[in-house]
Amino acid sequence: MHPHRLYTLLLIAVTALPLAGCDSDSDDARTLFGPSVVVGSGTARTYVALDAAGKPAAMGVALSADALDGLPNGTSGHSHDLMKTLALSAEAKAAGLTFDHVSLDWNPQGHEPDGLFTLPHFDVHFYLVPEATRTQWTPADPLFGQKGTAMPAAKYVPQGFFAPPGTQPVPMMGAHLVDATDATYAPGGPTFSEVFIWGSYDGQIVFAEPMITRTFLQAMPAGAKRHDESLAQPQAFAKAGYYPTRYSIVYDGKRDEYRIELGGLTYRQAG
Repeated sequence: MHPHRLYTLLLIAVTALPLAGCDSDSDDARTLFGPSVVVGSGTARTYVALDAAGKPAAMGVALSADALDGLPNGTSGHSHDLMKTLALSAEAKAAGLTFDHVSLDWNPQGHEPDGLFTLPHFDVHFYLVPEATRTQWTPADPLFGQKGTAMPAAKYVPQGFFAPPGTQPVPMMGAHLVDATDATYAPGGPTFSEVFIWGSYDGQIVFAEPMITRTFLQAMPAGAKRHDESLAQPQAFAKAGYYPTRYSIVYDGKRDEYRIELGGLTYRQAG
């Protein structure tokens, strides 16, 4: 998530999301990898796991363990010092995947709001729109502010997510919707380690975004090697396609890599 106003005045009663505890779909199905890009001292690439019928079952980013090393240290407390667009394979798109591409962003000193997300972390944006579309979302458009603050109809917003007061659109991203049930936002809650965010622009849900600290990832090989959460669902979907029902972070010791995954992809009709 780019610098934006998520006011720390989120005085909300929160509860932790339930854990799914399922094995990654990508372990049990054919996996289609996108092209690798250099990240730090390692690499990152997208993957899409297909089920036995050739339909998308899970998608994610495979990040080699050495990608956590050799990253920029940063010169600003609120900037993305590394932004990589990760393409999907043509075969994965041909399988009917709803998502279009992924942006992997590294924030060496975190970003606003101060005291909440000011820790070194990755933002992983899974976009539902083409890159050429979102790069037009800038202040050069006279309607940028209006489009960026136009929220989707309530039935299309995953339950429990909302735009905090004062939320403003981020160029080439949109507005960020946070989870009222995540204890990270509660006064006196746990220190930020990972959160899940949905994004919107011009009245549409346009991205899903895990945010994960490097410290959280670095601790996984020696401790809990996976983290799973069930994802809250909206009442309806504006566009037919495959949408996630869970999100996972997995350390694969055999491959020495991390997988940041949207799993349980389920086909939804528009309505």
